[in-house]
Amino acid sequence: MPVESKERKAVYKKRKKTGLCPRCGQKKRKTCKFSYCDDCRAFFRNYNQEMSESINEERKSRYEERKRKKQCPRCGTKLLRGYKKIMCALCLKKNKKNYSQRKK
Repeated sequence: MPVESKERKAVYKKRKKTGLCPRCGQKKRKTCKFSYCDDCRAFFRNYNQEMSESINEERKSRYEERKRKKQCPRCGTKLLRGYKKIMCALCLKKNKKNYSQRKK
């Protein structure tokens, strides 16, 4: 694939128009309803799964670290001594607002 974004886009459109896989350029089956071939779809599926697992691990470790340091796990602000809740007041307010909007 070319390096420039305009060139990549042109190659993508050309391959897609001719019925080839936009990523690797291999011929797709005619009965396939997807843009990408089976190999490229498997690659994307595995890549996305690996990335989401690593991101979730990072988030969990950051959450635990902030809780241990008596910080808000969401934004990282230091919580006052004697504060009973896990999240700061601002994040609790945002969380409540988002939750009430999703309920509607």
